[in-house]
Amino acid sequence: MITRRDLLKTAAAAGCALSAPALLAANAAAPVAGKEYIIVRPPVEYPKRPIVVHDFFAYTCPHCLTFAPVMEKFAAELKQMPDVKYVPSPVAWNSDLEIFTRTYFSLSAMGRLGDIHMPFWDWVIREQHDTWTTTEAIENDITEWMNKHGIKVEDWQKMIKSFSVVSQTRQATRTWKHYGIDSTPSIGIAGRYITAPHLVGTRQGAVDMALQLIEMIRKEK
Repeated sequence: MITRRDLLKTAAAAGCALSAPALLAANAAAPVAGKEYIIVRPPVEYPKRPIVVHDFFAYTCPHCLTFAPVMEKFAAELKQMPDVKYVPSPVAWNSDLEIFTRTYFSLSAMGRLGDIHMPFWDWVIREQHDTWTTTEAIENDITEWMNKHGIKVEDWQKMIKSFSVVSQTRQATRTWKHYGIDSTPSIGIAGRYITAPHLVGTRQGAVDMALQLIEMIRKEK
């Protein structure tokens, strides 16, 4: 049985010109490993460039929802940096919750993240879902919600079961597991570092720490 309480409990358990924030990060005191960020061991292997920044979030995570506006601003900033690649990485802590990861990639494939992503997330967290006692019930409820928001049932069911969405979901699962992510929201940098609001103390502090870690990598020979 999957209840709203179960969902929230599970989620809680989980070379360019520098911008002004990046300049501040570059001049800040050196971050402390084990306190403000975690070193990933063994590291996830990525090419040196671009520096890959993963945004680990879960639709079932209320803290992620409140962190989303900060990350949206951060993502826009990162996209102006040619040597950095921003990658949203949805997390599902078990197979029962995988429907939420598939939902994200389905909306992305259908070009509906811009208008549906945040309303859907808000609905998941802030509305009551007493019927969510099985995975099938969750899927049916999501399908009904999508239909109310302009996505035909047959189109949604086809997309959410498509090869590309299933493949992206599997890759997202491999990524957060390789990083060793055990809570959301978290930010992964280059497969080597993790920082998060709960490590730094504030939401903006996590973004500032991520910028410092990016700058650390840039300075490496």
